[in-house]
Amino acid sequence: QAALGLTNTNTRVFFGNTTVGSIFSDLAIYEATPDTTPPVISAPRSITEEATSRAGAEVTFTATAEDDVDGTVRVVAIPASGSTFPIGTTIVGLAASDAAGNTADATFTVTVEDTIAPSLTVPADTTAEATSASGAIVSYPDATATDAVGVASIDYSQNSGTQFSLGATTVDVTASDAAGNT
Repeated sequence: QAALGLTNTNTRVFFGNTTVGSIFSDLAIYEATPDTTPPVISAPRSITEEATSRAGAEVTFTATAEDDVDGTVRVVAIPASGSTFPIGTTIVGLAASDAAGNTADATFTVTVEDTIAPSLTVPADTTAEATSASGAIVSYPDATATDAVGVASIDYSQNSGTQFSLGATTVDVTASDAAGNT
């Protein structure tokens, strides 16, 4: 405005039609109020997800930001929504800025945990003929276990290929994962 030589006293606005006449009014020129208010970020509450692999879990979320002048503005998240988050707790950083360069930031946490025990398949019951008054050495197939984040161990109350006494013996099989789920 000043570059054009316009001031509060020498600027007129024309209203009307030139064939009828002219109506003029003084035009007041005011400087625009600068935008100094940052956007407001709406962050998700803390998120907890079950691990789906050794790498963790893919986690999606939505974060938004509103600005008084620009309306809805883009939010950048690190790590981004849809990323694979590792087992444990990760702090997600959010940032948004408006056209005037005002910035806002926020954080929330994503916790990926392993709470599910391995799935265990045990061999069928085995019958063996005694080879002495002490019983027999009995061998049986290995048990198998699966787990989303991996099986750490499979333990037997009595190992295959050892001496079993006469009568029925129950073999307890325990599978554990790295999180201690059994």
